[in-house]
Amino acid sequence: MNIDKSIEVLNTLVKINNDRIEGYKSASKATEKYGLKNMFFEFQQTSQKCKSELIKEIKKLGGIPKETVKINGFFFKFCINLKAYFICKDCKDIINSCESHEQRAEQHYSDVLIHNLESLNFEQQIMLRKQYLLINVDNNKIRVLRDVLIENKHFY
Repeated sequence: MNIDKSIEVLNTLVKINNDRIEGYKSASKATEKYGLKNMFFEFQQTSQKCKSELIKEIKKLGGIPKETVKINGFFFKFCINLKAYFICKDCKDIINSCESHEQRAEQHYSDVLIHNLESLNFEQQIMLRKQYLLINVDNNKIRVLRDVLIENKHFY
């Protein structure tokens, strides 16, 4: 196992979680819908938990966690899109945007677990599988909300 590669892989996931945290903080500030605020807060908590575990593991390996938050890439676009959707107050578009970006976060975890197993020890693999499941649960919440919106054409 290459420790430098392990640190690099784990830091990539720190960045994904940083982006999710900041993206959902922005989204929460942009909406007046209590249900969405709660959901976005839960998603922030998921990523905060994952980030803390990743940072602990990186430090254990002797690495330096990438704790600087830069909203860039897909979550930067995500925040911009969310702000535009909130201005239009179209919940369906907001949820569709969330779903798309949650799937990307989930895909990053999946890619790491498929393509970087040789860079991770057994405990790290278990930690990342658990985190993947947490992100998957968030993604499923978005899907359920989308389905409720489609069926009922309203938002709580």
